Amino acid sequence: MENETFSEKVEAYFSELGRWKIWRSIGLGQILSMLLSAKCIFTTLLQSATWQFPTTAQLVIPYLTLFILFMPTIICNGINKLSKKWWIVLLACVLDVEANWLLVLSQRFTSVLS
Repeated sequence: MENETFSEKVEAYFSELGRWKIWRSIGLGQILSMLLSAKCIFTTLLQSATWQFPTTAQLVIPYLTLFILFMPTIICNGINKLSKKWWIVLLACVLDVEANWLLVLSQRFTSVLS
């Protein structure tokens, strides 16, 4: 392993592609990319509509979906684990909402084609 050649490194790298964990990560990344692209397209279309759609109202559906998906897990695992460092979770939630709001707000100044 000391003097591993370039071809051996490439072979070791590509041998990892046969694992399910790698393909799952690639697939989830592609799904996330498509969702973010769709979000940008829909935000741009909403902003270009003749009526004004509140920026915060666009955030209700994604966060409601996250709540529905993760609340049963939190309840099953016990809220005690969450209650120990609740302030970290609250800070992460506030930062996530703010970042998402800024992302939606930034779409006002761009178009789908830019």
